[in-house]
Amino acid sequence: MLRIGLVPIVRPLFRGARFGLERASSQALRRLGGELGFELAYVADPVAEVAQAAAAAKAAQAAGLDLLLVEHVTFATGEVFLPLLELPMPVGLWALPEVWDTGPLPQNAICGLNLGVSLPLPGRQMPLKWFYGAPEDEWFRERLGLTLQALRGAKVLREGRVLWLGGTAPGFFAFDALPETGMRVERAGLEVLWEALEGVRESEVDELAAAFDELAEYPLEPLRQTFRLELALAQVAQGYDGVAIREWPEIPDRVGVMAYSAMARLADRGYTFAPEGDVMGLAGQLALQAVSRQAAILLDISHFGSKGVMLWHGGEAPRAWAGGPTRLVPHFNRGLPAVRDMPLKAGPVTGLRLLPGRRAVVHGGYLSGEKGYDGDSSWLTQASWAGQELSPKQFLVSWLNHRLPHHLAVGMGEHQPALLELCGWLGLEVLPAKAEESGWVWRA
Repeated sequence: MLRIGLVPIVRPLFRGARFGLERASSQALRRLGGELGFELAYVADPVAEVAQAAAAAKAAQAAGLDLLLVEHVTFATGEVFLPLLELPMPVGLWALPEVWDTGPLPQNAICGLNLGVSLPLPGRQMPLKWFYGAPEDEWFRERLGLTLQALRGAKVLREGRVLWLGGTAPGFFAFDALPETGMRVERAGLEVLWEALEGVRESEVDELAAAFDELAEYPLEPLRQTFRLELALAQVAQGYDGVAIREWPEIPDRVGVMAYSAMARLADRGYTFAPEGDVMGLAGQLALQAVSRQAAILLDISHFGSKGVMLWHGGEAPRAWAGGPTRLVPHFNRGLPAVRDMPLKAGPVTGLRLLPGRRAVVHGGYLSGEKGYDGDSSWLTQASWAGQELSPKQFLVSWLNHRLPHHLAVGMGEHQPALLELCGWLGLEVLPAKAEESGWVWRA
C-alpha cells in the first residue's frame, strides 16, 4: 500500500479559496485510494504562506510518503510552494478544475500549475509530474494510476531485500552486476540449501506428494527428491522478496534432480526465483510484478525464424503463465526430473532489463501462445522497445547490438509507460532501440 500525502495551496484573494474545494477533493482522493491501492497518509491544512509551506514540507518528510501531491486549489506564486518541490521524494503538481467557466475567474488553478512546472529547480534530483482534474475525472485517474504502478515498481527496487544464493552460473560473467537502486542484496553459499535439505522431514514430503495434481512423465517416487528440494528452497527464501539462485551444476550433481519444477511450483505459491544467479534479472522480475501485480519470469532468446523470436527457459514458470496443459518432464540435456513443460500464454508482455551504470531497457511485444522447445516457451511475434514498434528481427538486432545479458525479465500485459516513468523516478537512463543490421563488432 503506497503512502500518499496531500498539501492544498490556496491564495485567499481568489473566490475558490472559500469554497471548501480542498476538503471535498481530499475526501474524494481518500475514496479513490481504496480503488487504486494507496493510503492518504498525510493531509496538510491549506497553505497560503511560505512559513506554512515549510512546516508542511517538514511534516510530509516525516510521514514517509511515496508520493506528495501539491494541490493547486487556486493560483499561487512560486515562493509559497517552493519548499514542497525541494523535498527529496516523488512530487506531483495537481490543479483542480474551475468550478465555472464564465464571469469572474474563480480559482486560476491551472495557471498556478503552469507556473509551478515552469519553475527552475536546480537542486532537485528527481523529476516532477503534473496532474489535472477532479479525482473523479478519467484523465486524472489514468495519470495517477500510471504513477502508482511506476512507484510500486520503484519502491521494490529501492527497498527490496533479495538473496543471492550460490552466486552466478559458471561463466555467466554478465550476471555479476548488482542493482544500483538501493535494493538490498544478501549473499549466501549453497551450503545454506544443503543444510535446509537435511532438515526436511519425510512427513513433509509425504504431504506434498499426496497433494500433487499435475501431469507428469514420472510416478511419484522419482519426484520425491524434487518435493524435498521444493521444501528446502521455500525455507531458504523466507523473509526475502526473491532469490537469485545458482541452480546448476551443483544441485543436479549433488541432489540428483533439476531445480526447475521445484522453482515452478514455488512460483505458483508466490515465490520469486531467478535462475543462474541473475540478481539484475530478479530485480526486473520484482519490479514487473509490482507494476503488473502478476507473476514475472526470466526467458532466453533461443531461436529466430519466420515465426518471430522464440523466448524459452528451462521450465520454472508458474502455471499463471500457462497457455495450455502443463506437465513435468525430463530436463532436455540431463534427462533428470523435472522441468515444467508448457506453452506460454498468448497476449501482450512487457520487459525490463536493469544494467550497470544506472541504465535500463524497457521493451514489450506480443506472445503467440504457440509452444516451441520443451520447457516454457512461445514466439514473440510483435515487438516494441521503449514504446517504439519494432519487427522481431529489429528487436533481436537491438538486443545484440546493445550487448545485453541473455535473460529477458518479462511480465504480463502492456506496461511500458509505467516502466518508463519508473525509470524516470529512479534516474535510470533508458536505452533506445539500436536496430542497425549492418553494425560491426563492438569495442571492449
